[in-house]
Amino acid sequence: MAAADVRKISILGKESIHCGFHLVPYVVRTVLDTLPASTYVLITDTNVGNLHLSAFQTEFANAKGSSSSRFLTYVIPPGETSKSREGKAEIEDFLLLNKCTRDTVILALGGGVIGDLVGFVAATFMRGVRFVQIPTTLLAMVDSSVGGKTAIDTPHGKNLIGSFWQPEYIFIDAAFLETLPAREFSNGMAEVVKTAAIWNEAEFAALESRSSEIFAAIQNAIHQLLGAH
Repeated sequence: MAAADVRKISILGKESIHCGFHLVPYVVRTVLDTLPASTYVLITDTNVGNLHLSAFQTEFANAKGSSSSRFLTYVIPPGETSKSREGKAEIEDFLLLNKCTRDTVILALGGGVIGDLVGFVAATFMRGVRFVQIPTTLLAMVDSSVGGKTAIDTPHGKNLIGSFWQPEYIFIDAAFLETLPAREFSNGMAEVVKTAAIWNEAEFAALESRSSEIFAAIQNAIHQLLGAH
């Protein structure tokens, strides 16, 4: 994908949010070109992995060329129960067993659970390694992947142990929304509505009065753009 097809948004003084459609080749090329590393590790869950993991594996294999860098993948069970001390330890053990060093880049491919968990691993492994957010749900795209929030749950409550660790990039590929269940899309829109209610009264009023039109327009735009690509 040409850079002209990608919209870049600045956060904390850096154009780290990249938005577009069908970004997998662009993501892989950008990561390899700008984040050189001895090892790249992509972590996802079984639901997302079944849909998108093979595309990333193929692109890394094609783009790596003569580089000696490794591309590893680790797949965890889906759901909030994976975002735990045990889940974090399992990923860390995988990284250590594969002799990953501080010169490692971690890619978080999935929704908020993956982003929070992998981000916290990246924040603490070897006292901090670079990582990339690749959100696959609307909620993660508009909220949890942005701002560097990372955390795990404990028996005492959600997100009680964590840190702020900024990702090098946040790649928002709207094509992932094609496979998103309607309920999950609505969850993401609820976050959009909440942000509008806090930030801009006019935008909130528009969302409230034209919710069905907006939802239909977004769905149609996604399908049209996907068909065009």
